[in-house]
Amino acid sequence: MLNSRLAKESIPSGNVTLRFEGQILESLRKEAQQKRISLNTLASQIFKTHTEFSGAAANAGMVSFPKSLLVRLMNRLSEDEVRELSEEIAKNEMKDMLFMMKRSYTIEAFVDLIESWVRVSGFSYTHDISDSTHYFAIQHEMGKRWSIYHAELFKFVFSDLGAKWADFETTDNTVTFNVEV
Repeated sequence: MLNSRLAKESIPSGNVTLRFEGQILESLRKEAQQKRISLNTLASQIFKTHTEFSGAAANAGMVSFPKSLLVRLMNRLSEDEVRELSEEIAKNEMKDMLFMMKRSYTIEAFVDLIESWVRVSGFSYTHDISDSTHYFAIQHEMGKRWSIYHAELFKFVFSDLGAKWADFETTDNTVTFNVEV
């Protein structure tokens, strides 16, 4: 959202020619065909994901782990410990992470980070915007404690950023929220 808005406002699109190894090109063509999109659209999606998230994620302290490992670790914590962990990460790490990945600490940058993260994670989600209110529904399939973790983390960051209001609901595998910016 933020990155794409900035790109549309300041830099016109352009053309480039790229060369790929035969096996890589064939794999990309198959993926594009399966998704029923053009090779150009697939390449644009890949580059957009890299510029919005993947390229800066490691520098911001993010790493990749199997989902099952993360679920098992989180399930060893009590719900109160999960809330404490959320607050600690929100207070001590999110500001730096947002600066590294989005180059600003604003509500818009945080919303953009959430959407980029959800997309890269492969979670099913909905993000609707009405006037100055954002609605998210994120289905992570990682259990109740992950829902609590994300709801609490998002609440704290939105509060710290000065959101007018935010309303959260959780289920065992889904986090939904409305936030007015």
